[in-house]
Amino acid sequence: MNFRTGIIIGIVLAACAVQGGEPPPPSGSLPAPARLPIDPFERHGLNSGHLQIFPSIEYDLTYTDNSTRATDRRDEDLLQEYTPSVEVRFKPQELIALSFLYEFGWHDYAKDTARDYLSHRSVTEGTVKNLLVEGLSLTFGDNYVQSANTDALQNLLLSFTRYQNNLAYTKLEYHLNRFTIGGKYSYAIIDYFARANRSSDYQSHSAELAGGYAFLPDRLIATASYLFTRTLRTVPGEDFDTHTLLLGVQGAYSKLAFAGGAGYTVAQFIDRDQRDEGPALTAHLAYTPTSRLVASLDASRRFAAAVQTGISTETDLRAAVSFMLTLRGRINVDYTRNDSRRVIGNIDQLSFAYHAAFEYKLARFATATIGYTRSERQVSGAAGDFVINEGRMGIRLAW
Repeated sequence: MNFRTGIIIGIVLAACAVQGGEPPPPSGSLPAPARLPIDPFERHGLNSGHLQIFPSIEYDLTYTDNSTRATDRRDEDLLQEYTPSVEVRFKPQELIALSFLYEFGWHDYAKDTARDYLSHRSVTEGTVKNLLVEGLSLTFGDNYVQSANTDALQNLLLSFTRYQNNLAYTKLEYHLNRFTIGGKYSYAIIDYFARANRSSDYQSHSAELAGGYAFLPDRLIATASYLFTRTLRTVPGEDFDTHTLLLGVQGAYSKLAFAGGAGYTVAQFIDRDQRDEGPALTAHLAYTPTSRLVASLDASRRFAAAVQTGISTETDLRAAVSFMLTLRGRINVDYTRNDSRRVIGNIDQLSFAYHAAFEYKLARFATATIGYTRSERQVSGAAGDFVINEGRMGIRLAW
């Protein structure tokens, strides 16, 4: 560096010091990354190194005008629900993540029109990326539920009966450039505690092979999957296999995210010559025109093990809209519909519900909710019609 160049650099530094600034960045340097907005209501939890613990407790009070889901009489009641829970997340490094959630619930009917009950729920999941080779990921998990009641629209389980449901799975997935291929194994059980309901118990083994090709990464991906499920029931002669082949696409365009598939499914009894078959469909749409508004639509047609009937064709639809009024307040509205056709007994069952709720964040750790739900079921070929109107309010404390 010669004498003249040194004088020029000194003058520039002196000018920056007088103005209270810093020397300009060298030519071609990248600008500083934009700071992400901080959510003032984000949960902090308890942190210790790579370990995070998120405790919470929730209280809900629900008024129902048909607590027993009866057709003729209408029993009004107040259901109080106390639900403490804890979530644990552990991430010792970027490629390994573990999480665990446990939730305990006590459900008390004030007028005792229905039996009080307790519930347990746990969710365990782990992920290991770049296992042995780059691009290979391993995911494993377990979902467990124990309860004595079900949602009003639940068709595949007996209502007001204690049961436990467990699903364990392991998944391997490999990414290479634009190609993705993976395999998944799942094992599920339904176990009713009462001996009188033992005929509704079953277990299932599922194996799935899926793959995809990204024509436009994160924008347009072609997918294909084959799913085989063997359902083993405690009733002799009621075991059956299900085969489902789906071809589809997934991706995003502007503010719209989409995924869908179409194919064919066959459910075949193992011990007798009886089967049911038909088209299989799945679709998902999510639209976010602004940061305050989110709309989604999910639809599917599938075969499932049904209560005391062996095979059921389930067609499900759910439309939801969430609108943030302010930073604290949000309105959620959704419509749920289920059309169930039972192979045995020629039973057609239509269930649907309208739900609206308003959530308001009182503080970083406290959220209050008030909402209304109307559920209705119409059954052709058997008893089971009902109409339920429910109003709910609750508060959740989550750290």
